[in-house]
Amino acid sequence: MRADDQSGLQDHACRRLDGFAGATILEIERTIEYHGPFRLSTALNILSQGRTPRRHPDRPAHHHFSMETSGGAVEVRLVHETPDSPLQMRILGDDATGEAAEEAERAVRRLFSLTVNPDDFYTLSRKDPHLRFALAVHPGIRPLQYSDPFEGAVRAMIGLRGPSRSTQTLMYNLKEVCGIVPAGRPAAPPAFPGKLTLLSTPERLLTISGIPPVTLKKIRNLAACMVGDPDPLDYITKIADPVRARQRLLQLPGIDPEIADHLLFRAFGFQDMLFPHPRLYRAVQRVYKLRELPDETTVRRLAQPYIPWRSWWMFLVQAANETKVIV
Repeated sequence: MRADDQSGLQDHACRRLDGFAGATILEIERTIEYHGPFRLSTALNILSQGRTPRRHPDRPAHHHFSMETSGGAVEVRLVHETPDSPLQMRILGDDATGEAAEEAERAVRRLFSLTVNPDDFYTLSRKDPHLRFALAVHPGIRPLQYSDPFEGAVRAMIGLRGPSRSTQTLMYNLKEVCGIVPAGRPAAPPAFPGKLTLLSTPERLLTISGIPPVTLKKIRNLAACMVGDPDPLDYITKIADPVRARQRLLQLPGIDPEIADHLLFRAFGFQDMLFPHPRLYRAVQRVYKLRELPDETTVRRLAQPYIPWRSWWMFLVQAANETKVIV
């Protein structure tokens, strides 16, 4: 169920006027098909965590970001015209190639959990009176993952246990300090720095991001161990057994058990993970209207009907908990 779907369509590459002194850019368009409910507007509402006005789930949604590729960096623009319609992707910049388009599509599929058909999960959730409201508030919800496992590991090292706003600020600062702006797209945001970019950036510049030196050292140690072939994190994406994948993660510098569990779901997409955490306990208490904070046994009992979708259950419960009113 973790196998990627194929878009089934050819890339359309063209050169056109960019409007700035007659400059031309390379653009590749691709249609991304998927199965089951999905709304980009819902995903963006969850990503923003209330920092931007809420998007209407039935209206067209747009999203753009930059990403490093094996050949440089590109800008990625996404458009979702109507609920459940195919996702339209454009990549732009001097490094926009067919290979870059493949990398971008894989990243988008991973980011929005588009590699699986969640119809069975939705069938289960609609029968749960405690989660029906969450599905109404977040139509087409799917777990959000990191578009790249290395980015997920860096974020987890920076602030898995701290306030999410602070972590987001530090991640933004890191991109501003050493992220690559796609060639030919000077107005595009910088891409999150890959392992080689981080290793080639002087340490004195990295400290400008505000990330503690101890944490920066852990991040650089992880990046250093990933140089070569095979890349340890890329290798883990090919492991189907979460127990084996966790063992591999724990062998990497800076990855402790809590970070490993976090990455198994949010970076590698294992859909039947369940790792009780105080944040999940509080969400379960509110969503299921329990008088007391549940223990691990209670959480596992409530999640048991959702096998093999317990990771998705965790995500939906925590998304529901962030809703101001639960009826």
